[in-house]
Amino acid sequence: MSVVGHGEAAATDETRAAEASGVAGARSAAPARSSGASPRNAAAADDTASSRALLRAHRRMAWLVALMLLVGCITAIASLVNQVNDGKPFDLHGWRDGTLGRSFDRAIDVPYASSLHRWQDAVRYRVFGDLGRQVREGCPGWLFYADGLHAPTQAGHDSAPRADGSDALTDARIAALRQYAAALRAAGIQLVVVTVPDKSRVESEALCGLQQDARMTQRLAVWQRALTQSGVAQVDLLPALQAAHPAFFRTDVHWNARGAQAAAQVVGASVLPLLGAAGDTHFTHVHEAVAPRVGDLLTLAGLADVPDAWRPAPDLVANETLAAQHSGGLLDAGPAAEVMLAGSSFSRRSAFAERLGEQLGREVWNVSVDDGQFDRALQSVWRDRASWPRSLRVVIWEMSEDALSMPVSDVDTTHASNHAPKSTAAQSDAANTAANPVMPR
Repeated sequence: MSVVGHGEAAATDETRAAEASGVAGARSAAPARSSGASPRNAAAADDTASSRALLRAHRRMAWLVALMLLVGCITAIASLVNQVNDGKPFDLHGWRDGTLGRSFDRAIDVPYASSLHRWQDAVRYRVFGDLGRQVREGCPGWLFYADGLHAPTQAGHDSAPRADGSDALTDARIAALRQYAAALRAAGIQLVVVTVPDKSRVESEALCGLQQDARMTQRLAVWQRALTQSGVAQVDLLPALQAAHPAFFRTDVHWNARGAQAAAQVVGASVLPLLGAAGDTHFTHVHEAVAPRVGDLLTLAGLADVPDAWRPAPDLVANETLAAQHSGGLLDAGPAAEVMLAGSSFSRRSAFAERLGEQLGREVWNVSVDDGQFDRALQSVWRDRASWPRSLRVVIWEMSEDALSMPVSDVDTTHASNHAPKSTAAQSDAANTAANPVMPR
């Protein structure tokens, strides 16, 4: 028994020594492993410190941006309060259509403003269907000029209409008409007035819920009645233009080739009897390939330079050019002018003047100007009428219907010694435009 116990004790001591040795070895190996992992842990610690520093920087920047937004919000509220105190309402529509933003960008001269506005207008149309203050969309793709739907207001000329539909604005128009008519009669020249009906009146089927202001119709009726009472020849284009449907571009305020041709035929039929017979001048027609045409209404809406997916599609047009044929030599001056066309941009679009000349068999002296309004073209050449050719027999005064509701220029509505309205400084730009009108060869 004693031998066995001694053996067991010896084995136990050996076992304990081995365990102690193993623990010591493990302890001695641990530092070695720690020593081998030390670089990775150091790198991780550095990354953590950098992340924390970057996070603190981001937080500081976020607080700075939030502070700036808060200051801007407080400034905006203070501005609105001051505006309300001054009796001025907040221009919500100006904010929506981008007018206020454009004013702000003009003030600070942002270099990328044009691109920003272009895409702002595109998103505004695609999301809200809004085309800005000057343009309205009727049926899909059909655009209309806002001033052709609702008469612009003007202080001093927007009094309530009388029982016969007239008002201060129509009074001023009629006074100018009578002066022109009297002066031309005295010179032996016939006056023919052509009032182009608004696109919304002609293409009424494309309005799709839009409506034209009744005031526009009243003023047109008063104007036409005044022409009749004054003994001035006038041409009613509405039936012919409606029959030529579509007579207007979808994305433009002006008539297209169909409308211009229909108008030229009707006006020509009214003017030709005043000339006696058709002349012998012929016109050639040159057609171009069909191409997209960005109308002025797309331009007004700020959508001229955006992809078609972000705007109403432009019209597809094959432009047509008309040119008079002259049989004489290079030094042949050709026939003297017998017909003057003093009109608006309608008389400068879709070759209307040339189409009219083809109906009359003679070239037309076209002094029309863009933005002709009521009588800007006629005013521009009126003061030089002493130099008009003696062969002139007819003056065609063309204007758009909405010109009857535009603000009145500062013209002298009293009879001067020459029975004519005087040109004014406000019309000097138009005078410069038509100072050298193109005479027929």
